[in-house]
Amino acid sequence: MTRVISEGFEMGDLVGIVTNGGAADSGRGRSGTYAGGMSTGESFTFTLSNLDEFYVRVPFYVYGTSTNRRFRLYWMKDSTVLGCILVDFPTSPFVNIQVGSTTVAIGTTRLFDVNGTYYSLEVHIKISDTGDIETKIDGNVEVSYSGDTKPGADTYANKIYILNNSSHDLGSSSFMFIDDIAVNDTAGGVDDSWCGDGHIILLKPNGDTATLDLTPSAAVGHYTLVDDIPTDGDTTYVEGSVVDEEDIYDLQACGLGEVIINRIWTEARAKDTASTGQNIALITKASGGAEVSGGDVPLLSSYSKKILGAEELVNPVDSNPWEVADIDALQGGVRTRS
Repeated sequence: MTRVISEGFEMGDLVGIVTNGGAADSGRGRSGTYAGGMSTGESFTFTLSNLDEFYVRVPFYVYGTSTNRRFRLYWMKDSTVLGCILVDFPTSPFVNIQVGSTTVAIGTTRLFDVNGTYYSLEVHIKISDTGDIETKIDGNVEVSYSGDTKPGADTYANKIYILNNSSHDLGSSSFMFIDDIAVNDTAGGVDDSWCGDGHIILLKPNGDTATLDLTPSAAVGHYTLVDDIPTDGDTTYVEGSVVDEEDIYDLQACGLGEVIINRIWTEARAKDTASTGQNIALITKASGGAEVSGGDVPLLSSYSKKILGAEELVNPVDSNPWEVADIDALQGGVRTRS
């Protein structure tokens, strides 16, 4: 698997993202309900694993009364900027490619002429003395640069930094929203090139199954205690202290039509109430198949960690691509681990 990051903000929070302000904003999503929202000067940082070549998808739009609407996508080694994609409206409302702080290429497609329109930016970045920076807008090839993409001695990036650099001129305000973020590396033969168009949605638990081992915080359906978006923390929950206890839930129908489903995964917010270094594993169960468990995930003493299950690219029952009917019959849940 070579999908490094998939983020649709559908958990209604910014857990797992380094932020300087910003919020998960309901009602502005390109897909589903939520998007990542930033006002002027706010930023999100996504951590990478020392990549010298990778592909990024960042659908974004800038909205507001400000006449200066600016988007910045940086790739960095620690605090060193290796390169940047920037768009400045109205000064240069095009895709500008920078190596370090030097502009090396400018596109021809005008952006931001329509206030509050999502554009899906894709970037291929190869950091080398003979590197490449290629871009697409809404799937269409835009501008590229080939040459030295190393402004210094650093040979890889370990973070993606997205900044709303719009200005508050004459008391006005400007907001930027991003959604359906994806990063691919080039290893493994799968997800090793352009991310392409992609939409991330959330299916919440909407019913209990016969497997309900965990202890509910109230005498109601277990699924009603774990379906809050964003999480309500310690208000409603299920918990367990015995290894390999499970709760499995039915999931709501996806409501999709003729689509290609590339991957599914489970995601949760959980904590260790006793601070004893306990683990959980998230589970999926396709109709007619066995449970598929992700790896054991160590818990923290707060809801500040993104808990992920196994990413599945095909239906494990028949090894065929996921279909809408498969998703609508899917179940998911959690298992306590030591």
